[in-house]
Amino acid sequence: MRACDRTDFEKRVLDGLVRCGVAAGTVCTARPLGVAVSGGADSVSLLRALTAIFGAEALRVVTIDHNLREERESAGDAQFVSDLCARLGVPCTMVAFARGDILREATRRGRGIEEAARFLRYRAFTHFAAQENVTALCLAHNQNDMMETLLMRFLQGSGAEGGFGIARRRGAVVRPLLDVSRADIEAYLRALGQDWRTDATNGDTRYLRNHIRKKLVPLLDESFTGWKTALASGAEKSFDDNEALQARADTFVWAREGDALSLSAAAFFAEPRAVRRRILFAALNLRGGAERFPYRVVRTVLGWTGSEHRSVCAGGTEISVISGKIVIKNRPNKATESGFLAILDNGGDGGTVRLMRSIQSGDRIRMKDGAMKSVQKVLSDWHVRAEDRAQIALVQDVSQQGQPIVAILGAERGYSDWIVT
Repeated sequence: MRACDRTDFEKRVLDGLVRCGVAAGTVCTARPLGVAVSGGADSVSLLRALTAIFGAEALRVVTIDHNLREERESAGDAQFVSDLCARLGVPCTMVAFARGDILREATRRGRGIEEAARFLRYRAFTHFAAQENVTALCLAHNQNDMMETLLMRFLQGSGAEGGFGIARRRGAVVRPLLDVSRADIEAYLRALGQDWRTDATNGDTRYLRNHIRKKLVPLLDESFTGWKTALASGAEKSFDDNEALQARADTFVWAREGDALSLSAAAFFAEPRAVRRRILFAALNLRGGAERFPYRVVRTVLGWTGSEHRSVCAGGTEISVISGKIVIKNRPNKATESGFLAILDNGGDGGTVRLMRSIQSGDRIRMKDGAMKSVQKVLSDWHVRAEDRAQIALVQDVSQQGQPIVAILGAERGYSDWIVT
């Protein structure tokens, strides 16, 4: 790479910053630009380019030690960033999570390790941005990350609200490298003679993103020329669709009635399904329970007509239609050890009563030969990731003797379904 090419890379970073809504003239020592640096190629290239554009005095760096990997590797990344910042003259803030913090947060939130790490990381970013009074906080997600995210969300069944990938800007967080490929990033660093750190877990294909990067993307590159352009075009259309649908959903305001939220059932059910879904998730987000409310239960609510009293409970939240209103309130679920409970059939078809619930220890299901098998053993055979197990649903027929489990529903998480016939 020639020197003029390095300048071209830095110009692309500046152009990306402007596309994120950050005017170059607003960056100064009083309102510096924050940069989150992990030590990987992406964030190191971003730091080097922004230093060349604005100077070290107009930047502030934050680096996070998640303490998930071996101490030598995790602390080594943080030390690498600290040493690089010292050499460049950029002030650096190091944030280290205590070992076990992320696991405890994952348990508390009922989600996976990756989601908990992201939650704590972004909370630290918010504190850093406020403390340093930054104009914006730059993250180093690049074009490759965008493509992987679009594929991942497609495979996870995201709708238009998730189908447009990574946002260029959300609050103070901006991503100036979204139009820059990983190949260009590494070429820039090689031209500078700048090394970087490589996270050993990036090659672990048990994680969905890594599996997509290592397995699916090479297949698409080999067999489907132009797939990235097509995917980006679809993401742009999804963004436009979501913007219109969300604008309509935002016109609905949930009323507070004590600890409950309510809305006119007639107005709610008069809206198209896509708008109703967004209205519903807005309420669940207000209550802080959206992540514990499986979409399969949301689908049940969306299938109601609103003309009769109905109720469903999941993750400690109850949604019901009563007295002309759709009401959302807390309802601790004592029937399961964790997760969710939903009534699928309530005796309307000859006395059958089926519940959909999360997995409990000791659950077993019948095999074809009549023998019983541990549900946890089934999930192990399916290679279900630990972070997905809390979201796998069971269907239990409580009207039969012994209240047998009649289905394991794994398809919506990318696995199989097991149906007892």
